[in-house]
Amino acid sequence: MSRLLLLFWVLFGAQTLAVGAEIQKEGLESSLPGNGEDLGSMKLSPTELLGREIYLDGKLSNGQPLVTIRPGGITVSGRQVACVTCHRRSGLGGVEGNESIPPITGRTLFGGGDPVIVEIDKRFNQSLSTPQQYDDKSFAAAVRQGQHVTGRKLSLLMPRYQLSDEQLQSVSAYLRTLSVKWSPGASANEIHLATVIAPGVSPERRAAFLGTLNAMVNQHNVNVVSGKRQRISPIERRMHSRRKWSVDIWELTGPSSTWAEQLNQRQQQNPVFALVSGLAKDEWQPVQDFCEKTKVACWFPSVDLVPNEADKGAYSLYFSGGIQLEAEVIAQRLLSSSKKPEQVVQIVGANPTAKAAAGIAHNLLTKAEIKVQDIEWDQSSSAQLVNLFKSLESDDTLIVWLNNSQLKAFANGVSAPLSSVFLSATMVGESEPLWPAEWNKNAWLVQRLELSEMRAVNLSRFKDWIKYRKLNVVDEKMQSEVFFAVNSFSWIVSSMLNNLHTDYLIDRAEDMLSMRDAMQVQEEVQALMMGGGGNKPQATDKSADIHKADIKLLMKRESTSAYPRLSLGIGQRFASKGAYIRKIVTPKSDSDGSNAKWIVP
Repeated sequence: MSRLLLLFWVLFGAQTLAVGAEIQKEGLESSLPGNGEDLGSMKLSPTELLGREIYLDGKLSNGQPLVTIRPGGITVSGRQVACVTCHRRSGLGGVEGNESIPPITGRTLFGGGDPVIVEIDKRFNQSLSTPQQYDDKSFAAAVRQGQHVTGRKLSLLMPRYQLSDEQLQSVSAYLRTLSVKWSPGASANEIHLATVIAPGVSPERRAAFLGTLNAMVNQHNVNVVSGKRQRISPIERRMHSRRKWSVDIWELTGPSSTWAEQLNQRQQQNPVFALVSGLAKDEWQPVQDFCEKTKVACWFPSVDLVPNEADKGAYSLYFSGGIQLEAEVIAQRLLSSSKKPEQVVQIVGANPTAKAAAGIAHNLLTKAEIKVQDIEWDQSSSAQLVNLFKSLESDDTLIVWLNNSQLKAFANGVSAPLSSVFLSATMVGESEPLWPAEWNKNAWLVQRLELSEMRAVNLSRFKDWIKYRKLNVVDEKMQSEVFFAVNSFSWIVSSMLNNLHTDYLIDRAEDMLSMRDAMQVQEEVQALMMGGGGNKPQATDKSADIHKADIKLLMKRESTSAYPRLSLGIGQRFASKGAYIRKIVTPKSDSDGSNAKWIVP
């Protein structure tokens, strides 16, 4: 079992309680803590800090790694046997395949305070965790000898640790700090959220973004007030865990060096639980830095330039690796070719997005000892480019990081390019580029989104919703991202019940995002096959038999977003992991997918 699943898991056995079972109402209603600060702003004692190192890093107070002997005499140590590997940062457990890992927070194990009720999902079967009452003696026996509080032996999946009394005490102390109070912005009746709009966004995109977001939030709140939301579980009803949302619009102004102060002031004045969606033209780095520092979740913003080291963050989730991912895919395509290019020339637009992508490709290719020449393009560089192209060999490669208007000016006066040219769909879109038609012969496009025909089916529910809400589609990619972000956030938060902790929000996303999408796909297939009204996909231009064509495509798809598939694992921050490389589509092309290849770098 991967990553030594079920660490501490059988501390309270595999007992679960069906969702529909009777639970004492007063016990559930008493599990509503008041507003308060989560662990991110708590000061830990020296003992708790020692326990934190064991829990998160598998490191003992003397600096040595935590060690355990697995069945068969295999020694495993350090982070591999740290509690967080299975029980997560929140301590509230999670799901791994068909196995569920129950919570081990202090209130769950040792009692005290309100009861902890956690929803556990084994694939699609919901159940609830059942707390166990340990004391220091039984806790030590469980950790050292693998003995359950009832006296039975724990599964061999549970490591047996030879911890000293002091080390056991430190772990116990740290567990008592986990998920104690709700994160800022959460209350018994409301979750306070925000979204961020960075400077430079066009008025048209801003209006479309806010129109989509506000319609989604209003729909959520109407459903909460009216009680008409579909498929609400009995445990949600019993625990009164459905809450209205209030959403602030945080519009940033001025240079990015001032954004941190703006964000901090907003959070101090009126704290929010999470930043849902968000919109930027180029830079997003200060927003991620704010979220990591303040422990506020950044939930799937619409950004093409992903911050540096976004994959190493704890609280920011993205649809993909952005335009940098496209650069990685181009580099991998070139490096995996049977005949690598002697030289690569990059034509780079004078904007942060283009420069970031070119920098990634440059570093990857030069590490592989391929000569790379970067040219920052502007209107005055045409003569230089003419001379450059005269000096290139036919088997050299060109990578162009220009938008369509720049591309048109760039191609003017320059002879047809080399044997392979790569363009970014983020920069030029997916239609035929604005350059001479003969350039298409050797040109390839890199795109992170699903291919157009399948994407149309993926977004069938989004398109029906947009039509029903009488909204204009200004930017399909961005607006569908907002639609997915809000829908997925609502679904994940509902599964958290009354455990409104930021760490748990991220834990649940890592466990359940792909499950959520799979359920949506299944529902839409069933709706179409049964004549499901408004959920029928819209017709594609090429469909001779619309219903049959849509059924075939629906059965093939894996997503309800603009991306081929979205999923997260523990520690993953990019939900879509790859991009397509395909031949440039022209009006005479039969299909844009016949030459497409999906590459995960």
